[in-house]
Amino acid sequence: MPTKPAIAFFGATGGCTAAALALALEAGHPVSALARTPSKLRDTLTKNHGVSESTIDHNLVIVQGDAKDVAAVRKTLTPNNRLVEIIMSGVGATPVMQASLSQPVSLTDPSICADVARTVVQALADLHPDAGARRPTMIVISTTGTDLKTPDVPFLVRGVYHYFLAVPHVDKRQMEDTVVAAYKDGVLGGFVVVRPSLLVDGDSKGSDKVRAGWVPADGVDVAGGDDSARGPAVGYTISRKDVGRWVFENVIQGSGLWENRCVSLTY
Repeated sequence: MPTKPAIAFFGATGGCTAAALALALEAGHPVSALARTPSKLRDTLTKNHGVSESTIDHNLVIVQGDAKDVAAVRKTLTPNNRLVEIIMSGVGATPVMQASLSQPVSLTDPSICADVARTVVQALADLHPDAGARRPTMIVISTTGTDLKTPDVPFLVRGVYHYFLAVPHVDKRQMEDTVVAAYKDGVLGGFVVVRPSLLVDGDSKGSDKVRAGWVPADGVDVAGGDDSARGPAVGYTISRKDVGRWVFENVIQGSGLWENRCVSLTY
């Protein structure tokens, strides 16, 4: 029986990432996750996602540390002295209101997504994988509204959306650019940029309720792929659990259909 690919998670207590992580553990994938507070991650998995303590102990390696620390990231990428096949990052920061007419909403860490992406890329470059070895695929949770060429936000809310989320969009856009550049440079073997519409809490409705569309990243050739879902999926909301489930079912366990694409998800 083929060995299931090993996966490294960053931002593992976040809603989208935790949902995918829980499903990966239940499916028997060897998993590593970086967490500042390991007990919080364990509580998230057991209490919010129903993962048993025995499954966590058997399949999960938790590395304590900060996702901006190259050494901690490098350790997470090689939990058993072997480079993982898949990386998923869903890091984020808390929105904060500020006294600014041009940028009324900022973040507790306005560059967290881009900084962590750069740290992961640096850690991978430091590892110097063997020539010809398959580089890992990196999945990042971005957002709709980052694409300046193809609108993926409903027209009625587009102006308000971009106005209030200007700062997060800059961070997400820089994260996307970092990941795509790492793929072009050969540091990554592939990527999937996931752009969900406005994230909400709540139970999963199931992947059959999720609409997905894709657009190419700048300078990345996707010729020969399936064009049936080409173009953004435009909608208003989607739950964090359904984003995580979609990523697990269609990317982690998928056939590569969505690789090297920017994928929008919504109901």
